[in-house]
Amino acid sequence: MNDICVNHEWGTLKEVVVGYPYVKYPTIAPPLLHNFVSKEGINLYNKYAGKTLKEANPKLYQQQVEQIDAVIKILKDYGVIVHQLEPFTEDEEKYLTDIDDFTSQFFPRGSMIVIGNTFIEPALKLIGRSKERFAIRRTIGDRLKESNANIIYMPVPLPIPYSNEGWDNTPFLEGGDVLILGYDIYVGCSGNASNDDGIEWLRKTLGSKYRVHTIRLTKHFLHLDFVLSFPRPGLAVVCREGFVDGLPDFLKDWQIIDVSLEDAQSKLACNHLILDEQTIIVASELTELIDKLRQAGQKVITTPMSAVYWQGGSLRCWHHPLVRESNLK
Repeated sequence: MNDICVNHEWGTLKEVVVGYPYVKYPTIAPPLLHNFVSKEGINLYNKYAGKTLKEANPKLYQQQVEQIDAVIKILKDYGVIVHQLEPFTEDEEKYLTDIDDFTSQFFPRGSMIVIGNTFIEPALKLIGRSKERFAIRRTIGDRLKESNANIIYMPVPLPIPYSNEGWDNTPFLEGGDVLILGYDIYVGCSGNASNDDGIEWLRKTLGSKYRVHTIRLTKHFLHLDFVLSFPRPGLAVVCREGFVDGLPDFLKDWQIIDVSLEDAQSKLACNHLILDEQTIIVASELTELIDKLRQAGQKVITTPMSAVYWQGGSLRCWHHPLVRESNLK
């Protein structure tokens, strides 16, 4: 199977890119993090400032490794081809550290987007994350060359210190904001990540066959996948408090599973890994959500993620599909 193809959030997962457990916490946490990372997370970012988690808290680091290794095993048991990111080279890790010394390889969702057979390398707002593209290129570059992928590179933002000054006309777009329902593409806009210019860039890039919709989010969430997920056609998991204009109209006839604001923010309760229309991987700490999903007819595989989600990301952030089998509608 050489072609890449992602047409729906729920298509049967066949091939995926996943994160590598490496984070070096910034000397000073970027102001944006305070909008959407839990208080516990911010406290740990500050406590571990300038260090990797392995250096600062070896026990917690080992828990992270064990938890994501457990998810990789689940994926492989289901026959999914897994590409785990290759570690940064020394030169890659040094990139732009004079402006932002935050370094992470945990959550590749933000740094790549696959829609149909189009692979997009987007532009991220957090400067320290801009280096993530290099390891992604090394990890799957040959795979993409051998495929039908239409590879597009978004304009790289000017690397300037954290401020909105000079960013008014800069397009930002991040994979965590992009949810795919066939030819309808829903993109979150919270002010923390993707912006109107980035969404318009995506609209023009994809062309007229796609309908790109903007969903306004409160600043308390980074991405759309913090407040919305689609386990199967007609079923959505939502945190209503995340939407500025209420739930999107297309969800009016859908079955809705609500999660609390607290669970959405502190445990990333809308951030899952969908294996197919009936099967979903959910953090085992989300017991109420797990019960609701099972009552709705889903097969739920549970696995602990408590050592991961305090950083501001969970299962969907940690992976990005290259191949999902589904009929395009």
